[in-house]
Amino acid sequence: MIEQNNKIGLITAISYTIGDIVGSGIFISPTSILNHAGSVGLSLCLWAICAVISLFGALSYVELGPSIRKSGCDFAYLTFFGLRPFAASFMWASTCLSYPATMAIQAVTFGEYVITGLDNWIYLADNFRFLAYRLVGFSVLWPLMYLNFFSLRHVAGYFQIVATFTKLIIASIIIFTGFYFIIFKHSVSNFNNSFNGSNWNPSGLVLGIYSGLFAYNGWDVLNFGAEEIENPRRTMPIAAMTGICISATIFLLMNISYFSVLTVDEFKTSPAIAVTFAEKTLGQFHYIVPFLVSLLLLGNLNTTIFACSRYMQAGAKENVMPTPLKLINHSSRSPRLTVFVVVIIAILLSFIGSLDQLISYMSFATWSQRRLLQAAFVYFKFTGKMKSQDSFVVPIIVPSIFFVICVSLLVIPTIQNYHIAVYGLSLTLGGAIIYFIFVRPKHLPPIFNVINDRVVKFSQIMFDMVIDEQSGFETPEYICNCDYKIKL
Repeated sequence: MIEQNNKIGLITAISYTIGDIVGSGIFISPTSILNHAGSVGLSLCLWAICAVISLFGALSYVELGPSIRKSGCDFAYLTFFGLRPFAASFMWASTCLSYPATMAIQAVTFGEYVITGLDNWIYLADNFRFLAYRLVGFSVLWPLMYLNFFSLRHVAGYFQIVATFTKLIIASIIIFTGFYFIIFKHSVSNFNNSFNGSNWNPSGLVLGIYSGLFAYNGWDVLNFGAEEIENPRRTMPIAAMTGICISATIFLLMNISYFSVLTVDEFKTSPAIAVTFAEKTLGQFHYIVPFLVSLLLLGNLNTTIFACSRYMQAGAKENVMPTPLKLINHSSRSPRLTVFVVVIIAILLSFIGSLDQLISYMSFATWSQRRLLQAAFVYFKFTGKMKSQDSFVVPIIVPSIFFVICVSLLVIPTIQNYHIAVYGLSLTLGGAIIYFIFVRPKHLPPIFNVINDRVVKFSQIMFDMVIDEQSGFETPEYICNCDYKIKL
């Protein structure tokens, strides 16, 4: 079991939730949502809709987390429900693309804001910017990776609390400035006839919701490390609900603040929305805003590293991912090798194409996984096969509504733009191929065992680790909270 002094308490859990939700999304998604919505009023409605969707999702997951007390989020739960091939397929797709892609987007966004801030003193030519954004982003990935090599409670957790506090200060500056313009300068022209120009095309609305849900992504961050949560029955529901409510309030107020100052055209064309806002409102102080936003993004990167590494480690414990990824540091229980691997993958993915396209493909794969999980969850609750003894329990209508939402978010864009579905399903199919070729067979060629042993020994020496033998899905602790037991 995870040692108590290495577990995450309530305050740290709340900071991880807010820290993962509030970040790059509020600086990337507003422009994308407005482009899809077409009007100020409809874009604000989409932000509110995304908050409600996230709330339904979080309510479902805070029952699953304490009931099935294993790290790995969707992978752990799909495996528990007897859907191991699907869990493995999504695991490979997620760890090789979806979650590292999120980290890559956050790192590149960090680099964009730093370079934008430096433009006031050092101007870079356009042909150097692509590489400069990434190099600056990589420069913070390495220290954050090192930070996650140590105890969550004593090192990474404290950093997350400080980072979250910094985020709230930065968000408050933008919100108070915007409302100052609304109250004292009557800057409300964008809110008159705010639905003019609305785009009611279902595909556009769903793509706008995808962008909004990307911003809200993070409400399930604690489920990735459920074994490292102190008193999950109490901590996870409080942290998730508090995190979503605070984040939704911040998102809506920040967007209202943006619209109080910027015209719709300025909003749609701004490469860095917070910087454009600051230039028009904060005078000489606007020079420091890009650097403050960059600090805000550090908390996001930290929580993404945490979630992705624990997800990959959960797969290794179930022999879905390579054995070396089971390795942990004996004292901090940090999966140092998985932390290192996800950072390397994120760096490689940062050189791939458009961020908007990446978000669309990634979102389709993610919501496909959630749809399958919610279907299984509803079935088990309906048939009475899952009666949580020591968990926050939600009515069956909650996961049922969330399942319908997941299906809608997949069907509508597929009808309107099949390319998103093709690429999204290709990711999952790639994971399935890997599973049936390399994971399902009981025996692989001897060369694989030789390579595996050597990598394990090398990693143990390089990262000071031992193999974590707590592959919990077969242990009584894993199913002690539910009446129904599954043979996997």
